[in-house]
Amino acid sequence: MYPARLALWAAAVVTFVLAVPIRRTPVLLGCCVVLGTVFLGAAEVYKDRRRKREWYESTFASFEELRAAVDEPALRRTRDERGTAAALLQLQRTYPSLPIAVAARLIKSL
Repeated sequence: MYPARLALWAAAVVTFVLAVPIRRTPVLLGCCVVLGTVFLGAAEVYKDRRRKREWYESTFASFEELRAAVDEPALRRTRDERGTAAALLQLQRTYPSLPIAVAARLIKSL
């Protein structure tokens, strides 16, 4: 587990543990539960983004290598006919682990 994800999980656990003694105060209890849930969500989003970034860096040496690997005419045609979002979806179906920022940059550069 990476340090940032570990810290977010620890913060979530501490928040949930703090909720036990203050369960008689509904507002504070609610705040603790919401904050703990946000920490857990942030930890898992961090994990997913890091996994995608590591996959991208290990699969493609550069942005130009990615560009050479995709079907540019088909993506350009989809972008021109149905819009950027449809082209992004098409690219995400081909490369589901591609980070969305990289995919958007590729679609804009076509």
